[in-house]
Amino acid sequence: MAQNGQALEHELLLRAGFPYLKTLGMRRLTWYPIDFALGDEGRIYSLSRFDGSGSIRSISWDDQDLGAIGDGFAWPAGIVRDSDEHLYVSDEAKHEITVLTHEGDEITRWGEHGSEPGQLNRPSHMAFDREERLWVSDSMNHRVQLFSKDGKYITGFGSYGDGPGEFNTPWGISVDLHGDIYVVDWRNDRVQKFSSEGEFLTQFGESGSGDGQFDRPAGIAVDNHGDIYVADRRNNRIQLFDRNTRYVEQFIGDATLSKMGRQYILANKLVLRLRDMASLEPQKRFRAPASVHVDNQGHLFVGDYGSHRIQIYKKEAYPLTAEEVMPYPRSPTLKTV
Repeated sequence: MAQNGQALEHELLLRAGFPYLKTLGMRRLTWYPIDFALGDEGRIYSLSRFDGSGSIRSISWDDQDLGAIGDGFAWPAGIVRDSDEHLYVSDEAKHEITVLTHEGDEITRWGEHGSEPGQLNRPSHMAFDREERLWVSDSMNHRVQLFSKDGKYITGFGSYGDGPGEFNTPWGISVDLHGDIYVVDWRNDRVQKFSSEGEFLTQFGESGSGDGQFDRPAGIAVDNHGDIYVADRRNNRIQLFDRNTRYVEQFIGDATLSKMGRQYILANKLVLRLRDMASLEPQKRFRAPASVHVDNQGHLFVGDYGSHRIQIYKKEAYPLTAEEVMPYPRSPTLKTV
């Protein structure tokens, strides 16, 4: 998780590339991954939800199925892990947070339905800050709330609307290494940034399908360079913005068959024949990506919700100091070699 690393100060990044690396999971196991968490020793916890139920599937970096953990979810929305690799799962239908060990044993549940401070109405994504306090997108209360790890209310901010600091169904949330909070304002098709005290700092995005525009954005992540990744769900892409919220590039999906997928198809003659008859280009692309995460090694993980898998990219970028680059030109142009 980026929150466990160190901020990399720089004047600019030499962006050398961001190639696709590999795909994990498949339909029969990582079913509709609404969110996922990165565990220790290469474990990934994929949170699935479909048709009024949910489950967690643990898979390895090598795409081995490590089994299902946890149960009793009605409409789960988000999953995060703490420094002990305890898993926190939000449940929209039950308006509560469930805490599990990484083996799936339940530790506790907390939260109650309502609109008073500390109560929840369809909580969605969550993020820990550096003090391991839990920020929760309290979606239908149109606010963000801060809790201790054991569920004690600390503070919160936000109300319904479309002005600065207001929300219409906040969803994705991330905390950067400086403690600033990024909230995906789902129905307002934008991202808002706040200080650790909840003071509004800036916003970016508007409705649309062009560069820097959104159509129901969902997950968000911030890496050690300060780059911001937003799962632009209905536009079927991930958009990358720099630390100044400038649009940089997009990812549309480049999936190859996962190891799980290959094993399944080779054992199923009908599926093997159908794949041979299909156009493969659409099979690569994201379908309604709902979540995005980064790690300290420069990997970008995308929860490809509609295709039941996780696609992984690997960033190649080099931080440069002010002494290594020229000042901003008055009339900038770019030529590549």
